[in-house]
Amino acid sequence: MRIEKLKEIVLFLIAVILTIFIVKYLKILSILKNILIILIPVFIGFVYAWLINPLVKYLSLKYKKRNLICIILFLIIIVILGMFLYFLIPTVYKEISEVVEILPDLINNLENTVRRTGISDTLFKIGNYLVENVPIFLLDMIKKIFKYLGVVGIGLILGLYLSMDYEKIVSNIYKIVPKKCKCICISLMQNVSDEVRKCINGTLLVAFIVFFLSSISFFIVDLEAPLLIGILCGLTDLIPYIGPYIGGGVAVLVGFTESKKLGLIVLVICIIVQSIENYVLQPYIMSKSIKISPVLIIIGLLVFSNLFGIVGMILATPCVAMIKVIVTYFNDAYMKCRDI
Repeated sequence: MRIEKLKEIVLFLIAVILTIFIVKYLKILSILKNILIILIPVFIGFVYAWLINPLVKYLSLKYKKRNLICIILFLIIIVILGMFLYFLIPTVYKEISEVVEILPDLINNLENTVRRTGISDTLFKIGNYLVENVPIFLLDMIKKIFKYLGVVGIGLILGLYLSMDYEKIVSNIYKIVPKKCKCICISLMQNVSDEVRKCINGTLLVAFIVFFLSSISFFIVDLEAPLLIGILCGLTDLIPYIGPYIGGGVAVLVGFTESKKLGLIVLVICIIVQSIENYVLQPYIMSKSIKISPVLIIIGLLVFSNLFGIVGMILATPCVAMIKVIVTYFNDAYMKCRDI
């Protein structure tokens, strides 16, 4: 069993090295980035259609009206997102404004807390930099959020039409594949699709639960900007292993700048939420979704963060799942051929 695990890791490393060589050193990355920027709405639409297709397929078999089902599901999702944004945006805007106003006091409190360490001068410079640049950064971030919301909106509309004809689109893609490779290609794509879908669904569900628990807990203990920090905890939780510590660290830091008591309470909350994730959510959600060695995920995290930055860190687990399925599939096929 250990030999098989070691072999899996070695094959994965070989696949990763080839990926890095092809993407980075053959200068394909810059070309891909330019293409992806143009095709982002199409990509979002296809991902939407791909994620929702199992539910659409199930309901279509039952009610025999795929287009109507796609429209109803689309409207339900739009209404849910609209209500979420309706309540979320004003609250987040208010909390961002409050953070900008109290930022100088937070920096002063933090400086007083660590003055005895002898790094107060350095911290003072960092504090001045934050006070000057954070408001500009936040305004720029808000502009980008509204820009991306427009892109996502266009992508979802495309996703509605793609979901109606998803099975036909996939069938036409398979027709392009040569007959000799068709069986292998269909089987491989189905395996990849199922594994990555499970990975994405599990990751998003865990991140949402972390966001919900964190926001409610921070609101109860009266932490500054509880929803904003809760969103940060949920988003950073998408990054495997190191993400929860980033979001939790920010929350604890904000708590300690208000008072030592609140900082300790927030620390306890973060430990409890993290324990729930590790011992409840991960075993019951993620373990049923994907079975990937932590070593592979960490390697993938390092590689994809180097190639694509923060976005790469978030996409590391789905990409690792996809590469693992492909490598395992061809390795199993090779072993069968060798036995024959």
